[in-house]
Amino acid sequence: MNFEEALCAELKTISGLEQKVFPQNAEENTEAPFVVYISSGGELIQTLDGYTDLTELSFEVNIVARTYEELKSYVQAISNKIRSFFGRNIGTNGPRIKSVSFTEPNEDFQDNQSYHKSTFNVRVRF
Repeated sequence: MNFEEALCAELKTISGLEQKVFPQNAEENTEAPFVVYISSGGELIQTLDGYTDLTELSFEVNIVARTYEELKSYVQAISNKIRSFFGRNIGTNGPRIKSVSFTEPNEDFQDNQSYHKSTFNVRVRF
């Protein structure tokens, strides 16, 4: 299982998101709440001795919810889930995560579509 497959499998274990985790953009007519992620391919870590067996990968998480309270709840649940990646294999036989770091979530209200959105970036090494 590659990183994106494992990430998707992990996020789908969160109540309410079982069929609502998408790469790059949500399916048309998907109702909130849902999550969209955008992931890099990652790059091998290099030291003075050459390349290691570690990969560093960045991904963006976009959470969309109907209310501000719902948004805050999903931000917390997803952040906790991603923090839980540290020191374990994610998904089913996915990569073993050796480090996790976050940026502060940015929140927004999309008035024309009446939904709340939060976006944050995550960097992992495996």
